[in-house]
Amino acid sequence: MDIHAQISKLNHENKPFVLATIVKAEGSVPGKVGFKLLFEPDNKTTGTVGGGALEQQVIKECEARLKNSMSGSQEYILSDKPAASRTAENSLVIPMMCQGRVWIYFEVHQVLPAVYIFGGGHVGQALSYFLAKLKFQIILIDNRQEYANSEINPYAHQCIFDNYLEFSKKFEPHVNSFIVIITHGHQYDYEILKNIYQRQLPVKYVGVIASRSKAEQLKKQLLNDLGSQLNLTNLFTPIGIDLGGSTENEIALSISSEIQAILFSKTVPHLRKNSD
Repeated sequence: MDIHAQISKLNHENKPFVLATIVKAEGSVPGKVGFKLLFEPDNKTTGTVGGGALEQQVIKECEARLKNSMSGSQEYILSDKPAASRTAENSLVIPMMCQGRVWIYFEVHQVLPAVYIFGGGHVGQALSYFLAKLKFQIILIDNRQEYANSEINPYAHQCIFDNYLEFSKKFEPHVNSFIVIITHGHQYDYEILKNIYQRQLPVKYVGVIASRSKAEQLKKQLLNDLGSQLNLTNLFTPIGIDLGGSTENEIALSISSEIQAILFSKTVPHLRKNSD
């Protein structure tokens, strides 16, 4: 498979990988500047940096860097002469007959935190726009085909046309994902919310757009339907932080700011707290 096509596929599917690229070479080396190797978990590779012992060492480095999430460069000295080890310093000597040097840059791509947006209307569109500027994977769900598409919602990485309630019963979000419920007319909000807590999904954030009175009703109904011991610490309703404003862009900015704050464990003036 073409390496660029595979990178595009992995980005779309929000899967981790490391891209190793030869950025400089001197002397006799098996790979040229620009050669690339794509490393995925389970030691799956696409492309090459020249093969042989160098490539095996690069694969080991990719595996280590995927674990520690550290991008960076590494110099390799390709030599079977004892003198090479005395000049290595921060370089790594690989016993090869090439007698050259190669510098490889390792670019680590980890799984992005996912944001599931139930509702692709005006607020959903604006929210996708703001989140797209940040490091999030945006999955938008709408039960209207005219909204569940990339023409109306071009900033979502994935648009899903499905029944809200059926989707909320079956989707499997990544651990610590974010969920935003902003359906049209609010008629589906509670049932989506109930399905999420009934399934005990391990998500970091569940935000529901609501007035203060509606937010209290939602919480009381959840506790009544699912039990008084239900943990609602990750429920944020009213949604967003207290920035002021009531337009779709102002609301979306408030929600995206709250998600960013939750991601980095920052203390901000949540509208949820103001309703307590």
